[in-house]
Amino acid sequence: SADLLIAFGGDGTILHLARTVALHRVPVLGINLGSLGFMSELELNELDRLRDLKDWNFTVESRMMLDVSVVRGGRTVYNTIALNDAVISKGSIARVVRLNIFTEEGFLTRVGGDGVVLATPTGSTGYSMAAGGPIVEPTARNFIVSPICAHSVHANAYVLSPERVITVQTEKNSYKPVLLSVDGGRAFSLRSGDSIEVRRSKFDTKLVRLSKRSFCEILQKKMLMGGTSNEE
Repeated sequence: SADLLIAFGGDGTILHLARTVALHRVPVLGINLGSLGFMSELELNELDRLRDLKDWNFTVESRMMLDVSVVRGGRTVYNTIALNDAVISKGSIARVVRLNIFTEEGFLTRVGGDGVVLATPTGSTGYSMAAGGPIVEPTARNFIVSPICAHSVHANAYVLSPERVITVQTEKNSYKPVLLSVDGGRAFSLRSGDSIEVRRSKFDTKLVRLSKRSFCEILQKKMLMGGTSNEE
């Protein structure tokens, strides 16, 4: 098996590879070909840093992942791992989806609106942030629960301990289409009464670090300067 994988593309490329590299415990080095990303490590004008690989002179950053399962009638009908998020959303423009969210400690909240994003710290700067969730340092270990376009002024985002097991229950006796999308992948159709269980995965995504660029630097460039890779 490989000792290291170099991915040319952007954050989407790393996201696409995350499950494979995590299962094989192979670190990945992202080389960005598009706009500045949060996961890609090097820009095209920084390729001279690849020389450090010759002496294995780099650090590896470990990113928490999610284990996402769908339980239907007591049986697991879907299971995968995610680096960014699991999105449970309505499958029809005119409908409102209603979801009950629990942890193993009890009822957490009820969401009515377009759905909910369950994100890792890595995924906190993606759809979760667009839904109003907090930005979380990517090496942290937390769950972020962010309602999407909630039909309530009291809807909150929640940051939970990684020891929690989060269960999202769809409405029983409802025929509204509800979809589950993990890391932006193909949607899985949920049925009335399904339970989506999310826990911390035993796998991590390992990202190679060569540039010594801090999360604060990336955040400033990405959020405040528009995030294109050719900016001064």
